[in-house]
Amino acid sequence: MVCLDFSLTPEQEKLKNIAKEFAEKELAPKARELDKNPVFPRDLLKRICELGIGVGAIIPKEYGGNAIGHLARILVNIEIAKASAFMGLALQTIPIGLWVLLHFGNEEQKKKYIPEVAKGEKIACLAATEPTGGSDIANVNTVAKKVGNNYVVNGSKVFITLAPESDVCLFTAKTEGGVSLFVVEKGTEGLILGPADEREGLRAAKVGGIRFKDCKIPEENLVGKEGQGLRAALKGITEVGRPGNIAMAVGISEAVFERTLQFLKDRKLYGGKALAGLQGIQFTLADMYMEIEASKLLAYKVGWLLDQGKTGVEIGKEIAATKAYTSEVAKKVAFKAISLCGAYGTLPGFDLIRYLRDALETDASAGANNVCRMLLGRELTGILSLGG
Repeated sequence: MVCLDFSLTPEQEKLKNIAKEFAEKELAPKARELDKNPVFPRDLLKRICELGIGVGAIIPKEYGGNAIGHLARILVNIEIAKASAFMGLALQTIPIGLWVLLHFGNEEQKKKYIPEVAKGEKIACLAATEPTGGSDIANVNTVAKKVGNNYVVNGSKVFITLAPESDVCLFTAKTEGGVSLFVVEKGTEGLILGPADEREGLRAAKVGGIRFKDCKIPEENLVGKEGQGLRAALKGITEVGRPGNIAMAVGISEAVFERTLQFLKDRKLYGGKALAGLQGIQFTLADMYMEIEASKLLAYKVGWLLDQGKTGVEIGKEIAATKAYTSEVAKKVAFKAISLCGAYGTLPGFDLIRYLRDALETDASAGANNVCRMLLGRELTGILSLGG
């Protein structure tokens, strides 16, 4: 017998409401300006962390986290992304490195790096994407050569979220033992962060490159063992990055739908009748609602499965399917909303164009949608796809 309970716990409801109130009062009023003049608001990030719903959401309390669980993290990130998708991206990406350190780092590394980032006092990034490819995460050309008690690193990373803002960077590099993972702090000689790239969506969560030029890193900065870098990075991306992207996409979809529905109810034409009363418009709204509800249920399932202790390896199929689906829905809903609202939908002050730009960014983030389809196809068939 299968018993399903779709109700949230009182604690989850409380956390969701805290996020909703903060997002509406403190994030939403600043979102438009931060899109026009993108500066990452560290003060707002720290405030979110102080509320217990931020970067440390799934980090144990002993390391400065809040341990609210994966489903609760998805719930609060949806509310944050509804008001400000770029902050949703920050809450998606910063915890990835912490999750990797938590599972592969030694005790000294955990105590040194996790608490300050979990509390919003510092920013961390995970750098895996290189100029030769991001979806092909194993194609690593950055090299870390062992010299005495140090590693000397040369190479570059691209499209790293919050790289220009980061105080701590985890990155993959080739070593004699295979692809390995390292942690390095801002200010280390030979480490060059940024500058920020210009892009159309999620603007305040700046993306940029990282260069290593004879960057000397002590051997104690190796995370785990040589050769564990890909496994560590993929664990963070799959179990933290993709669920974060899922929440961001759902938040964008909900925000767009709510604004569009209200506009169509208020907009009077044809003898004072609301546009929302037209059957063709109601059909489109119904389609949008159905797809968003499906997105939410898939998102909740991913969070629930992770809370049951399932790993990214065990539920990679569910995570990949949900990441691709929620992203596609966000893009589709935003396009439909702009069409329904006519000329008003294209005005910058109406925000739908901003949400569309943000929705488009969810495709490539945390594993492109087509990569997720490839992973899903491999899981379903047991056959490695051509070229994948």
